[in-house]
Amino acid sequence: MSTLYIVATPIGNLQDVSLRALEVLKSVDLVAAEDTRVAQKLLTAHGISSRLVSYHQHNADEKDPLLLELLQQGQSIAYVSDAGTPLLSDPGHSLVRICYQHNIPVTAIPGASAVMAAFSINPFNASRFSFEGFLPPKSAARCERLRQLQGETRAIILYESKHRLLELVSDMITVLGAQREIMLARELSKLHEQVFYASLAELGAALNDGRITLKGEFVLILKGDDGSYAQDERQQQADILFQQLKTCMSQRDAVDLAQSLFKLPRNTLKMMAAKHY
Repeated sequence: MSTLYIVATPIGNLQDVSLRALEVLKSVDLVAAEDTRVAQKLLTAHGISSRLVSYHQHNADEKDPLLLELLQQGQSIAYVSDAGTPLLSDPGHSLVRICYQHNIPVTAIPGASAVMAAFSINPFNASRFSFEGFLPPKSAARCERLRQLQGETRAIILYESKHRLLELVSDMITVLGAQREIMLARELSKLHEQVFYASLAELGAALNDGRITLKGEFVLILKGDDGSYAQDERQQQADILFQQLKTCMSQRDAVDLAQSLFKLPRNTLKMMAAKHY
C-alpha cells in the first residue's frame, strides 16, 4: 500500500538516525527533501541510493499534486526536512493534509528533534512547554508576541537564526526583564555544540563579547513566568486604584479595598498607597 512517511533525520551527527528510518529511506520509491543536497549527504553516508526530489515552501503548491498522483498510483514517498523531525517550522503540512483528504496513510518515523534534544537538557525542571518556533522577524511584531507570552507559566521554546539572535534577546530583555532565566543551545549534536544557561542580561553580554559564537542553529528555552508577571500586573492595578481613591477614601480603607481585590501583601499595599496620600 502506498504511504507517505514523515521521517526524522539527524540534527547534526549523521549517526543520530534510527534503523527504521534508514530502512524506510532505502525502500521507498521516492524521497522528497526540503534540500536535496543535505538529504544526499545523509543517504550517501548510509549507502542509500533512493531517488530524490526537491520539496520546499516555495514549490509545495506545484509539487503537492504531482506527489499525490504518485501516491495514488501505489508508490510510497518519504519526506525529510533539512534536519530533525519534519513539520516543526518546516514545510510539509499541505502534503500531509491532502494525503488525509485522499485516504492515503501517513506514518511518522520518529527520531531526532532539536526541540526535544534541547528540552531534555534544560535546567528548569519543567514538565510542560510551549513551542513558539520562530517569532516574527520585525521588532514591533516580535515585541507584541513577547508581551502576549509574558505571563506564560510553561517553558517557552524558540528557534532563531544567527542574523536576528541579538535583536531577539534585546527585545526579550525589554519586554520580559533582564533577569528572566534562559537556556541557549547552539549546534546540538554537532562538533561545536554549545549550551549556555543564564539570565537574559547575561546571555546578551555573552553574545556581544563573543563567548557565544553567532554561527549555526539556535534553540532557546525561556523559563516560564513564576508568578512575578501576574503580581506586577496586580500592583499596577492597585496603584491606579490608589490614584483614583485618594480624594474620596481614607488611606486605610483604600488599602483594605485593594487587598480584597488584588490579594497582595498588606505591607506592600501600604507602601504603595503612601505615595499617593
